[in-house]
Amino acid sequence: MISKLHFKASSSVGQSPLVIDTSPSVTIFVGPNNSGKSQALRNIASHCNTGQFGSHAQIIEKLTFIDNATDNLEPDLHAIKTTINQGEVVPPGHSMVRLGNQRFVMNDRAYIQARTAPNNNPHHFATWYLSTKTLNIDGPGRIQLVNPNARGDLRYPDNPLAKIFTNDEKRRKLRNTIHESVGLYFSLDASIGDQLHVRFGLISPPNERSLGDETLDYMRTAKGIQSVSDGVKAYTGILLQIHAGDPKVIIIDEPEAFLHPSLARNLGKEIAKGAVEEGKHIFVSTHSPDFLMGAISSGARVNIVRLTYDQNIGTARLLPSGELTRLMQDPLLRSVGVLSGLFYHYVLVGEGGADRAFYQEINERLLAIGDSRGIPHALFLNAENKHTIPRIIDPLRKLGIPAAGIVDIDVLKDGGEEWTRYLKASNIPTSEHQPYGTKRASVLNTLKNANPDYKIKGGMEVLPETEKEAANNLCDELERYGLFIVRRGEVEAWLSSLDIPRSKHTWLRTIFEKMGSEPSDENYVRPTTGDVWDFVGSIKKWLIAPEKRGIPN
Repeated sequence: MISKLHFKASSSVGQSPLVIDTSPSVTIFVGPNNSGKSQALRNIASHCNTGQFGSHAQIIEKLTFIDNATDNLEPDLHAIKTTINQGEVVPPGHSMVRLGNQRFVMNDRAYIQARTAPNNNPHHFATWYLSTKTLNIDGPGRIQLVNPNARGDLRYPDNPLAKIFTNDEKRRKLRNTIHESVGLYFSLDASIGDQLHVRFGLISPPNERSLGDETLDYMRTAKGIQSVSDGVKAYTGILLQIHAGDPKVIIIDEPEAFLHPSLARNLGKEIAKGAVEEGKHIFVSTHSPDFLMGAISSGARVNIVRLTYDQNIGTARLLPSGELTRLMQDPLLRSVGVLSGLFYHYVLVGEGGADRAFYQEINERLLAIGDSRGIPHALFLNAENKHTIPRIIDPLRKLGIPAAGIVDIDVLKDGGEEWTRYLKASNIPTSEHQPYGTKRASVLNTLKNANPDYKIKGGMEVLPETEKEAANNLCDELERYGLFIVRRGEVEAWLSSLDIPRSKHTWLRTIFEKMGSEPSDENYVRPTTGDVWDFVGSIKKWLIAPEKRGIPN
């Protein structure tokens, strides 16, 4: 059906535009708000329905379709043919067909050509065939997927409920999946008129294809769709379309809507598995780390594409599954919510909880007054300690996410392999590791000679002017790669005019009390020039630089 997805953007400036293979699988778009995720889905839907992109802004450059063999097309052509009414003229080699609500004369040869070589005429391929196999599931639509359907001729079932009703094995599998996720048993009620109704019971139903007393009694007490949550309806409806629906292309914007996080995770797993099992192309955008984790954990093939749009530059990057699995499986990375970084423009990582909370509050105050030093769309995370910062920023950067590390000045004590870990995580060229190690040792010695308590006595301010330049040069070079050393020594040294005791246990609470919480209060601490406000501003300069160092292509 669809073999490749061609994007307009690349992973970074100077790289070739992204192209991904899309054999039956799920492709998931992630990224910050306004990065183009929903627009990408609209582009795909437009091309599947019309073979064109129309006036929509393009995230997707084009779709490449799979060429088809001619020997399996006659049934498809026969299925869309309709009767010729009196007075209508159909030339030889043509057929009267019905597609949706439209009836028209179609050239049989043109249909065969469009199906066998769809890339030569994507408009005919899409309008005559693919549009009938494409389902775009929006918010309200996903709840209505479990509405009653006509039973019809069950010898030739033509809707998802009828198809699942006549397939005991698929119905059993779907029932088990839904029960494991929501604790209710899915069933179909054929006892009302000529329709099939979805029911949910507390116990597994008897034979639904029987109208015996046991089945009728069960259906009387089972819950109708009006008695379950929108989340249960959406979850059931999406799985129903995947396993029993006719569409070969399914497009879902934010499938996690209405769902509890655990149910979103289960849905991600079932969508990924179902796409491969049923041979379908599913395209999804999401803001949910839980949904994403479910899809990755399924073991099925999943394409994760991260889109960004920042400083008028768009990017599209296929994320390596190994790095995503690492984010999901590493207990430390999982515990601090690293996977959430996929949905933000930037990530800032501090040494501990107090660092994270303090720098985030500083940033919030900058943003609140529209200060250009404020960092929008940023996620603040904390490591277990400074030694685990490389463990967090390394996988994020490999995924193309600008992740800045913020460390106190005692990071210079970490020599050897420990220091090298910071350099590797910051993507500093290997050939420069030894020179950086030599500079680190030299600056550390000058600090210790100037004052053994340099961390709490002013950081680089303890150095004589003749030595300070070399120390600042080292910090400047590291900042070019997104590693920021607090030159004043430690996080507790900021806003020293507030005269806060430096106790690790009480500092954050005390400084927040001094900073105030009500902007109208005259003692409320507002951004000024210098101090921590400029420090955050320097981090922003690296984060927003289009061709920043430290991020692999």
